Amino acid sequence: MSLTVERTLAGLALRQLVSRKRVLALVAVAALPVLLALPLRGGMEGRSPEEALAELYVSFVVAVILPIVALVIGNSVFGAEVDDGTILYVLGKPVPRWRIVLVRILTAAAAVAAVLVPATLLSAVAVFGGLDPARLAVSFAIASVVGGLLYSAIFVALSLSTRRALVVGLLYVIVWEGLLSSLFAGTRALSVRQYVIAIADALSDAGGGAFFAELERGTAFVMAVVVGVATTLFAIRRLQRFEIGEAL
Repeated sequence: MSLTVERTLAGLALRQLVSRKRVLALVAVAALPVLLALPLRGGMEGRSPEEALAELYVSFVVAVILPIVALVIGNSVFGAEVDDGTILYVLGKPVPRWRIVLVRILTAAAAVAAVLVPATLLSAVAVFGGLDPARLAVSFAIASVVGGLLYSAIFVALSLSTRRALVVGLLYVIVWEGLLSSLFAGTRALSVRQYVIAIADALSDAGGGAFFAELERGTAFVMAVVVGVATTLFAIRRLQRFEIGEAL
């Protein structure tokens, strides 16, 4: 099966993402975990380097870097086209809109992974002088890719629902992912942050709550699939109902 259409759509999405200022900002953001990991070589406050690195991953990378990067990128793959009217070019082509949405979500997720995976692995290198223990860094990198895909679906759907997607997305990250999911156990089943932590913990098989997982592994895997599918279907529905006049 030819993937010409998908490559074209992905290319259009990448052109929306790639600007000098945005690239420089994302590189700077990716460097932050590495810089913060340097003082952890000897551990801190009675914690081993492994425990200190795990806490850095949980409290900074997954809590701050991952959702913010995904918000900026997820909002950009459609947001800029809606603002400048070039989405007319995409919607005017005889391409099913579900394919457009899927390609945009996957492109956004790939861009998020391109930022998060090096930051995660290089943080381990900064602490241990290499990827040892490799399972800790690799499991978290994989979990971050999953989280990036879920956040991308959420923020792409959001960008198709409101012109204030950045503001609404930031409130979602701060209030729902940050505040409510920490205070109320019932909200954790609908928190991407908790899915990422639980998946990383499951993949590392670290034991002892190395990743401070507060959600059952099985629940995290099932709900990650449910949320990913639901938000993707919602985004497809939004684009199917998108009127040409909305882009003008």
